[in-house]
Amino acid sequence: MKRRDFLKGSMASFIALLASSEDLLAKVSSAEVTGAKGVIFLVGDGFPLGVMEMMYEFLEKRFKEESTLSKLLTHPNTSIHLTNTSSLSSVVTDSAPASVAWGTGSKTANRFLSSLPDERKLTTIFELAKEKGLSCGVVTTTRITHATPAAWYSHQINRNLEEEIAVDLLKSGLDLAMGGGDRYFSPEKRKDKRDIYREFTNKGYNVVKTKSELTKIDLDKPILGVFSDSHISYFVDRVNDKKLGDVQPSLPEMTSLALQKLSINRKGFVLQIEAGRIDHACHANDAFGAMMDAYELDKTITVIKEFIQKNPNVLLIITSDHGNSGFGINGTGPDYNDASDALMNYQNTASFEYMIKKMKGETLDRVKDIFEFYTKQNITNDEAEQLFKALNEKRTYIDNDFVYEPEATMGLLLRKSRYNIGEGKYKLVKPAELRRGNVGFTSTNHTAEDQLTIIYSAKKRLYYPSRIDNTDLFRVMTNHLGIKYKNTTMSQHQALNYLRTITAYEWDNYLRLHIS
Repeated sequence: MKRRDFLKGSMASFIALLASSEDLLAKVSSAEVTGAKGVIFLVGDGFPLGVMEMMYEFLEKRFKEESTLSKLLTHPNTSIHLTNTSSLSSVVTDSAPASVAWGTGSKTANRFLSSLPDERKLTTIFELAKEKGLSCGVVTTTRITHATPAAWYSHQINRNLEEEIAVDLLKSGLDLAMGGGDRYFSPEKRKDKRDIYREFTNKGYNVVKTKSELTKIDLDKPILGVFSDSHISYFVDRVNDKKLGDVQPSLPEMTSLALQKLSINRKGFVLQIEAGRIDHACHANDAFGAMMDAYELDKTITVIKEFIQKNPNVLLIITSDHGNSGFGINGTGPDYNDASDALMNYQNTASFEYMIKKMKGETLDRVKDIFEFYTKQNITNDEAEQLFKALNEKRTYIDNDFVYEPEATMGLLLRKSRYNIGEGKYKLVKPAELRRGNVGFTSTNHTAEDQLTIIYSAKKRLYYPSRIDNTDLFRVMTNHLGIKYKNTTMSQHQALNYLRTITAYEWDNYLRLHIS
C-alpha cells in the first residue's frame, strides 16, 4: 500500500465503523431536553500534551478535520486549569489514586481503590449520587475492572484484584457499565469459576458482548457490556481490522448509548468516560497508537457536545490522571525545519500490541517483514536483530526505566534519524541520511507534570483557580449536583506507615497486567 493511501483507507474504515451503528449516535443529537442535572467526567488516561499536539497536526494535515477539543478550549464558557496529580505515596501517581482523588476528594496511595492506606473506606461520587436517586455509569476502552473506572465503585486495597472488583461492580448497582474485561466475568476464565454474567442477568441487567447486540439493547434495564477478553483493542486496530471493528464498539458509540440510557432519569446522572488506551500506547512508546486513541477521544467530545446542547444542565469535565513516558515531539534538522515532515512519517496500520502478537514465535526475517509491513518503514538487518532480541531475550536489568520490551525498541526504531555533518564548521547536510519519526520518550512509565483540565458549562463559565489539585474536581462535581460531603483524609507522612515495598518481579507483572 502506498504511504499516502494508508490513511485514506483508515478513514474510510472509521466512517464505516460509525455508520454501522448509526442509530447509536443519531439519538443523542435528537435527544429531548430533560432538565436534569448531570456530570460527564471524561478521562484521557495518561494523555500528555504532546499527544494532543500530534493529534492536532494529523487532523489538520492528513485527516482534514477540525478538532472538537480544540474548539472547546476556545469556547467562552470553558475554564482551563493545570492540575496537580501526586498521590500519597509518590509525586508520580498511578491511575488508581488519581481516580480516587476525583471520585472522593481524598488522596490515597498508589494501587488503592477508594480506600486509605489504613484500609478505611472512602465514599465515592457514585455512592453519593445513588443516594440522591441519580443514575450512574462507566464507559471505558480498558477493562471495566481497571483502575480508573473501578475507583468510583470499588474499595479494594489493590487495583490488581480484578476478579474481586468485578464482584464489587455487581454489588454497586450501577445503571450502566461498558468496556472490556471478559476474563473477570466468565466462569471459564475466572479462578473461582463463578459466573458473574449470570449473576448480572439475575439482577435484571441486559448483558451484551458485541456491537450488534448493543444496537438492539433495551434501555429500560441496567446494562453491562463487555466486548473483549481484556482491554478493547486500540483504535488504530479497530479501524484497520474489520473483525475487531465489527465486534467492539467505538468510544463515541458507547458514550452515545450511555447518555441515552442515563438521561432517562429526570433526577440526573453521573457518567465517567475513559479513553484508557492513550495511556497504554504511551507506556508502549507507540506514538501513532496514542494519537489515534486521542482522535477517538476527540470524536467522543463531539457526541458529548451535541448532547449538552440539548441538555444544558449537564456539566462536562475533561482531564487526565497523569503524564506518561515523557512523550515529546522533538525538533529535528537545521532550525527544526524537518520536524513537521518527520511527524507525518508515522503511518502505522496497527498498534505495537497488534504487531507483537503477530511477531511472537516468528523467525528474524518474519519479524522484520511484519514490522515493515505495519509501519511502512524499512529497517536494516541489524535493527531487525535488535528488535528480535528485545522480543525474545529475557532481561536481567531494566535500564533507564524502559520497562516494556520490545515496545521501547519499536518506538526507538520509528524515531531514528541520522544527519551527516558536512565539512568545514560542522554544517548539517540536508536532506537527512535517515529520517523516520521524531517522537521521543524518556521512559515507559508515568510522569509527574501537571495535567490539563477543562470544565465546560453550556449556561455559564465556572471560575476556579488556574492551578488546582486533582481532589478539587470532586468538589466541582458535588457543587454542581448539590451534594455536601467531605471524606476523611490522610497525610503523606501518615501513609508511609502502611506502605510496603514490592519486589521487582511483582512490579514487572503488575505493569504487564495493566496494559495487556
